[in-house]
Amino acid sequence: MNISGVSQEEFARMQRVIDVDKWLASEAAGRDLCGTMDWCGLCVKAETHPCAKAKFRKQLQDALAEATAEAAPDAQAAGTEGPDAEVSAILGEELAEECAAEDLAGERGAAAQNGQVLQDARPAPDGYEYVTRFRRSFASKIIQNETAQDLYTEIKNAVLSYGGVKSRLCVGSENFRIGRQKIAKLAVAGKTLMLYLALDPKQFEDTAYRFEDMSDKRSHAATPLRVRLTSRRAVRKAKELLDILARKFGLSPVGCIYTDFHYAYRSDEYLIGKGLIKPYRALVKKKN
Repeated sequence: MNISGVSQEEFARMQRVIDVDKWLASEAAGRDLCGTMDWCGLCVKAETHPCAKAKFRKQLQDALAEATAEAAPDAQAAGTEGPDAEVSAILGEELAEECAAEDLAGERGAAAQNGQVLQDARPAPDGYEYVTRFRRSFASKIIQNETAQDLYTEIKNAVLSYGGVKSRLCVGSENFRIGRQKIAKLAVAGKTLMLYLALDPKQFEDTAYRFEDMSDKRSHAATPLRVRLTSRRAVRKAKELLDILARKFGLSPVGCIYTDFHYAYRSDEYLIGKGLIKPYRALVKKKN
């Protein structure tokens, strides 16, 4: 949930008000009421002004849920798009265009990212034809893959359990950063969830860890060690690598409120309407 539009001064003011209200309510109840408020489930203790930010997240969450509930039936009946808030409700994150180098693959990829369908005015050469293909975002791949959602939920909670780690979705992946330093990345290749870590693959040669060295790929230069998350065992081994990563960057395991990152399945048509799948035209050889 994006709270970057609220100043720290405003959060500080909100925190002071909440602290006083909570103290008075605790005195009246004869016990500490910390952890019992309806927004406490969204609290991140490691943050500054945690109560104020948790309450703000709860207000945003309630507003998104209300907007989605009101808009979804009408949108489905009319076959049109609902508000942008519905996309946020599905993903739980703001889509961001911060990974252009990872997501673009030449002119066709750039056009697809901008929602364009390439229309070549020239006729197809003999033996070739134009076909419509689909560029699927990371978000769409997660939404349409129940098995990946299980592993995604577990590993994302593990990454966010370290203090100061922030996540951001882009078109082709989800990045995890400490400040401006990218330390990990999640992506989907085919049906397989991939975890990329800012670790030197050479350090893990001749070890029990199964990984792939992606150092020669420019888009993975910051996170060259790739792990395929295909099972619970693979996730357990990935968590061991996360511990090594945390020690490298001096991160503390502060824990986090466990979040369920499972989403209802959506059809291609629905996700195209939301801009999470982009159709484009490709020139291919005709099949005999």
